[in-house]
Formats: sequence, structure tokens, C-alpha cells
Amino acid sequence: MDQIYQIRETIIAFYKSKEKIIFPIIKFLTWFIIFQFISIMGYAKSLTSIPIGILFGIICTIISVQWVFLLIILLVTTHLVFVSVETAILIFAFLLIIYLLYIRLFPKQSLLIIAMLLAYFFKIPYLVPIFGGLFLGVSSIIPIAIGTIIWYFIPNIQTVVGMKSEEIMEMPNNLANIYMTIIQGIAKNQTAIISIMIFSIVILVVYIISKLSIDYSWYIAIGIGAGINLIGFLIGILIVDAEINIFGMLFSIIISMLIMFVIQFFYRVVDYSRVENVQFEDEENYYYVKVIPKIILEKPKREIKRIIED
Repeated sequence: MDQIYQIRETIIAFYKSKEKIIFPIIKFLTWFIIFQFISIMGYAKSLTSIPIGILFGIICTIISVQWVFLLIILLVTTHLVFVSVETAILIFAFLLIIYLLYIRLFPKQSLLIIAMLLAYFFKIPYLVPIFGGLFLGVSSIIPIAIGTIIWYFIPNIQTVVGMKSEEIMEMPNNLANIYMTIIQGIAKNQTAIISIMIFSIVILVVYIISKLSIDYSWYIAIGIGAGINLIGFLIGILIVDAEINIFGMLFSIIISMLIMFVIQFFYRVVDYSRVENVQFEDEENYYYVKVIPKIILEKPKREIKRIIED
């Protein structure tokens, strides 16, 4: 086990020594993938080239999170303008409302929206709710719900972009029709609704268990969170006929759980064999504290020997 801890310490030490290089590269790759994800729409061919994607990634790496989201909104809207002005207007309004009511106020937590979309793209959406419950708490329900709604709405874009107005006077009625189509598409999507409900339960349960004063509470929380995902979606498939592949879901949940175990292992490791319960008091309070030492490996001491020749 000491060898595993030593490998962990080596990797962490390497990351910290190269953090100023590695972290910007990770940010760049993340935003470049987001650009490629948006480019799948392909409506604005001039905005789908690799050089534009590289420029987008570099800019997003430099600017703040709020500006990144505004840039994404602008990019999505520009794509849609090429095929349907009405759809572009409504999608822009929808994303802008989300930005003003949530993203602008909670920029860091809003990154979970991006994380949720990426997780869906890579077929591991069950990872993000467990991560949110473990590290961010109940407040992560909102961004994960937003990300889920956006993901399940994306297929409907192909439907609404075809609803174009022949004349300017027809635009108000067409806007209303597109709006109703969007709302009905979201409301009738049982898979999206059941996903939000299950993810919310996962976040809540993982958060509660991770705060319990029991050994290995973080790892237990991850395992139970994965179990709730599995049971919840199996029930969803039976009750509402959710469009989910059972074998793909099972594989994805296992992968998500293993990834979370690794993340938690690198984030914090403690030695439960040396747990101490400490009691003390002051003039106003009585304290009962559980102390769990972190596992910190001692660095090998280097001995320097001097050889003196006679």
C-alpha cells in the first residue's frame, strides 16, 4: 500500500511543480472540446474550422468564466442565425436568462453545466452528480439540472430550425409556435425529467453520507450514489419507459464510480487506524472532536558522505 501512496505523492508533486503549465493546458483542451461539441451543429461552416477552435480555446483559457459563458451563448446563437432567426432569438433569450439568473451569480458552480454536457458527450453522466454531492453539496442540483435539460433539448433543435417565417409579419406567430414546441418538447421528455429527479436524489444522499462521522464515509457515499443511479434508472426504465440502454448504463455507472474513487483518493487520504476522539471545553462550549490523521509519507532523507583522500 505504501507504494501506491508513494505513486500518489509523486503524481501530486509533479502536478504542483508544473501546475502553471498543466492547468492552462487542461482548460484549453476543455474549451476546445466544447467548441467541437458546438460545431457539430455545423450551421455556420466558417465557425467550425480547427484554427477557430484553437483561437476559441485560447481566449476561453485567458478570460473569466462569466465571459466564457457569454462567448458560448454568442457562438451558439451565431450558428442558429444561419438557419433560423426565430430559433436563434428564442435560444439566445433562454440561455441569457440562465446566465442572468444563475451563471452570473455562481460562475464556479456553473461549470457543472459544462461538466454535465461533457459527461453526457462521453457517456458518463452519472459521474457529475456524485462529484457534485461529494465536493459541492446540495447547491450542485441546479447546475446539473440545467445541464441535463440542455442536453435533452439539443435533439429538438433539428425540429425547430425548420420552422422558418416566409415573411416578416409571420415572425411573431412563428416565434410563438417555436416557443410552444420547445416547451412541449422539454415537458414531454420523460427521460430528462426522471434523470433530473434521480440526479438530485444522488446529490442529496452522497452529500449527507459524506458528512457522517463514519470510517470511509466518502467512499461509501460514492458507492451508494452509484447504486442509487443504477436502481433509480432501472425503475425509470420500467415505469416511464425511459430511453436508456441498460448495459450501457451499467458500464457507465461502474466507470463513473471508479473515476470518483480515483478522484477522492488523490484529493484526500486519511489513516482510519489512528482515529482519536478528543474532548475538551471552554467557558462557553463543550467539544467532542473526531481526529483522523492524513496519510503523509515521509520524504526519504538523503545522506551526503564526504570522501576525504589522504
